[in-house]
Amino acid sequence: MIGAPTMQIPQKLVAFANVLIRLATLGLRFLLSFYVIKYLGYDAAGVYGLTVGVTGLAPAVIGWGLNYFVAREVVGLSPAEAAIRVRNRLFVTIISLTLATVVAVLLSFYLHRTITLLYALIAVLVWLETIGLDLHLPLIGLDKALEANVLVLLRSAAWIPFVIGLGLLFPQFRSIETVLCAWIISNVFALVVLSVMARKWKLSGVLSREVDFDWISNRLKRSWHIYVSDVSLVGLMYLDRYIVGFFLGLSATGIYTFFWSLANSLQTLVSTAVVQAALPILVSTYASGNREAWREALRVEFYKVISISTGGAVAIFAASEVALRYMAMEGLSEHRGLFLLLLAAAVLRSCSDLGNVGLLSTKKDASYAAINTIGVCLSTAMTCVGIVTFGLTGAGIAIFATAVILLLMRAWFLAGAFRSTGASPSSDNGG
Repeated sequence: MIGAPTMQIPQKLVAFANVLIRLATLGLRFLLSFYVIKYLGYDAAGVYGLTVGVTGLAPAVIGWGLNYFVAREVVGLSPAEAAIRVRNRLFVTIISLTLATVVAVLLSFYLHRTITLLYALIAVLVWLETIGLDLHLPLIGLDKALEANVLVLLRSAAWIPFVIGLGLLFPQFRSIETVLCAWIISNVFALVVLSVMARKWKLSGVLSREVDFDWISNRLKRSWHIYVSDVSLVGLMYLDRYIVGFFLGLSATGIYTFFWSLANSLQTLVSTAVVQAALPILVSTYASGNREAWREALRVEFYKVISISTGGAVAIFAASEVALRYMAMEGLSEHRGLFLLLLAAAVLRSCSDLGNVGLLSTKKDASYAAINTIGVCLSTAMTCVGIVTFGLTGAGIAIFATAVILLLMRAWFLAGAFRSTGASPSSDNGG
């Protein structure tokens, strides 16, 4: 089983395995981006990019900020104890997804829009990706990053060689619907694998217990600013493509999301290999009251993020240059400046992600939320101005400038935590 050997493997080896898994995921997503834009076209690439945006935005929009608390509260618990909180959280998720689906269907009838196969596939993906994220974050908090990353590989990338091979062998399967169907099947398979893993964690009694409505009510009362923050954080990641689509059209959106997906794969790699793995370390170290140990742990994690993200950015740019030449995609090479800006922004955002984890570990919830909320407003305004002024490259300039400003803001708040000498954990949320 996947879950059993993790405890016997040295921590450095587990970290190395996580990096390898994320590199495999990155490489496969890299291939998918080239396949979609080469064989399906710019418009299909735009549709795919917007679909990725929807599946990224939905978990935050209907998540109500609860994952923030679950990820922190499961640290130090056994899987059976943590599963109770996860089950409560999933109850809210299922209710929210059901209501959102009903509203979407009613709205389509009201607007006289036909519910096509494409829309139905996107709706299924929203369900599966939202549930997948709700399960992924608690696994990270339980220090089961290896298991979590294996599931991410299954959900996000294991299906890519099959869908590419199918499209190359049988041109009739070269469609965005085929890509989404393969993505859905892999999500279902990942849930099956997780259920097999869970049998080792003695979770049989969890489903029989009543839903803890007091826990849900208590967290919802405290999560409003976290909810705004979560929506802002994912909005910061995905709203730009919708702005590009509004001003420049679907083909430009396809070009933008192609380069964005390559740059974001770097941020995802660093996030899952370093940032998310740092969460239980920083939370437990800060809670112990040893501020010097917490500061040192944060410094070490920052060095990891900077070195891996910078090296990864250089490698991704070099690999993409070779691939674009080999596949005779000179039209995309004209947007090299946009790609460099997005890669630089991905490096800065990786550092910001760790800054967010640092704020989370200190329970600076209001500061965490305020920065993310400012970020999405700043990004939206700057992207609109950038596109109107400089076209597609202007979007890259806006994203890079926003990343610089937000990193400086998080660094300023963390510097205040570095200067703190109190012996007990503090909070600025009243919780």
